[in-house]
Amino acid sequence: MERVKVIEQMPIHETSPEFTDVIMQRISSQGSRKPATAASSPTVNYFTRRKQFIHFAVAGAATYLFITTGILQSLLAMDAFKLEYQMKTKVQHVVEAGIEIITHIIPF
Repeated sequence: MERVKVIEQMPIHETSPEFTDVIMQRISSQGSRKPATAASSPTVNYFTRRKQFIHFAVAGAATYLFITTGILQSLLAMDAFKLEYQMKTKVQHVVEAGIEIITHIIPF
């Protein structure tokens, strides 16, 4: 209830009288610009188009493979907490093994 009182006590700020005119001028000037056409847009290099097509094809093939083999469903059905625990455990074992190897190489 106190928030309502605080909000009601705040002063109301009005915009300047020129604000509306300035905004309307900007809108009208942007509307009068010609849209970019295919002729005015920069040409794209053949190799760039080819590279984009290859990326598209690889992404499409990978998606198709994931869906048809069921990998996508198994990824979606994973338990996030179990996966997080397994990853943390594996990282901890790797770090401990690394520390053990380093202490054998460089004794303290």
